[in-house]
Amino acid sequence: MKGNIKNLDLRGMLLSERHEKIFDMLGNLSLGETLRITNDHDPKPLRYMLEAEYNGQFEWAYEKQGPADWIVKIKRIKATGAEESRKDEVKALLKELHSGADAGRIKERGRRIFKEISPTDLGLIEQEIIKEGVSREEMRKLCDVHLDIMKEGIEKAHISLQPGHPIHTFMEEHKMILDSVEKLQETLNALKSKKNFDDAHGEIEVLKHIAGHLVEADKHHEREEKVLFPELESHGVSEPPAIMLEEHNDIKPVKKALHEIANSKKEMQYSNFISKVQELAEYLISNLPNHIYKEDNILYPMALQAIPNEKWAEIKKRCDRIGYCCFTPKLLVC
Repeated sequence: MKGNIKNLDLRGMLLSERHEKIFDMLGNLSLGETLRITNDHDPKPLRYMLEAEYNGQFEWAYEKQGPADWIVKIKRIKATGAEESRKDEVKALLKELHSGADAGRIKERGRRIFKEISPTDLGLIEQEIIKEGVSREEMRKLCDVHLDIMKEGIEKAHISLQPGHPIHTFMEEHKMILDSVEKLQETLNALKSKKNFDDAHGEIEVLKHIAGHLVEADKHHEREEKVLFPELESHGVSEPPAIMLEEHNDIKPVKKALHEIANSKKEMQYSNFISKVQELAEYLISNLPNHIYKEDNILYPMALQAIPNEKWAEIKKRCDRIGYCCFTPKLLVC
């Protein structure tokens, strides 16, 4: 990923340890990542070895050439054979989805493929495939397959962060949004049992409150769109946040429409009111949890891997300037 640099200082390390450490770190570099090596002499033999044995997988650049210290940057610019194979498998899965192949067979193949790919690597593979001409609409279908498999317990993310970290705040806000979605389902069921506006007065007040919270969540989306997504793009991860942005753009008008009808004073038949509320609410009940699940289990782990630790303090400051939702736990924004 562009801009993601891992550092290795060989000075003071035993010569017998250096070779193993270098190649262990090189082997774990993802496409676009850089290993920055500081050494006490010119590591030219390493360069010759990489050129002879790794078939153009790495790019070599000197940052400093002596006299006491030598610093080189080694960037992975070409995928390994295994990475290319995984990309081909994901492409084949996409073709099957497009052709309308049996959903059970696709899911079974996807279970094996996704189990072997981290969320970050999958995001980069998806990104490459989109650049090769596959539409984001098709990629979103693949995301739905991945989502179904993840909900079965495969490759679920486990994130442990201190309160105040931007990702921790996003995830806590997600819990509050999901709570509103659950209450929306309960309120919709109650409204459907009522006969008229007078009978449903209490439930409509609850609906107004829920819809207000869902619209208030636009501040959550704004922090993602103006801070997190551009930061991911600056580190070489562009398509996964672009897909999430498309989902934001689908969801926001529905939330706004629900808020407007919940607060509408226009005359309408109660049956028409319920029909419209049901249409909007069912869309949100179906799509918001899926969107949140993808962010919690795919996008956020990808962000934590792609963005260096030292960047998060500045990211939080930029989030602070945008502001938080009325339901954001206060201890997270101090």
